[in-house]
Amino acid sequence: MGKTFAFRFWLLLITCALMLTTVRAFATVEDEINKAEDARYDAMILGDPGALAAFLADEFMYNQPSNNIATKSSYLEQLRAGEVRIYKAERYDVTIHLYGTTATAMGFTRIDLERKGNRSTVVLRYLNVWVLRDGRWQLAARQSAFQPAAK
Repeated sequence: MGKTFAFRFWLLLITCALMLTTVRAFATVEDEINKAEDARYDAMILGDPGALAAFLADEFMYNQPSNNIATKSSYLEQLRAGEVRIYKAERYDVTIHLYGTTATAMGFTRIDLERKGNRSTVVLRYLNVWVLRDGRWQLAARQSAFQPAAK
């Protein structure tokens, strides 16, 4: 009885320690993804295609709210050409899930922007797919849609 109890106790203790390590690891990844998301928007606000390129995977694809599909090169060209100028971006209600070396971030972004000379504030619902490569997170795919104005 005593050996069985001791074995179960140590097994439970080891299991709890492993679970705590997993929770801490996820919290670290969640922080890394949030920092990458914020830095990506910072690069866009600054109009810095070089800084933005560092966050995009070579195979990056973006299904834009306008229903256009942008690749990494065409997305960077949109930034260079000034097709859209972002003044401020606020992400909220973000949920991050980790799947090994892939993570998803889903949430909303309120963006103060200018398109074709018209300044406005829009709200996007988005899903980003991040992949871990060479020790850093890169955005591989993005889907976003305009959210209707609140009534």
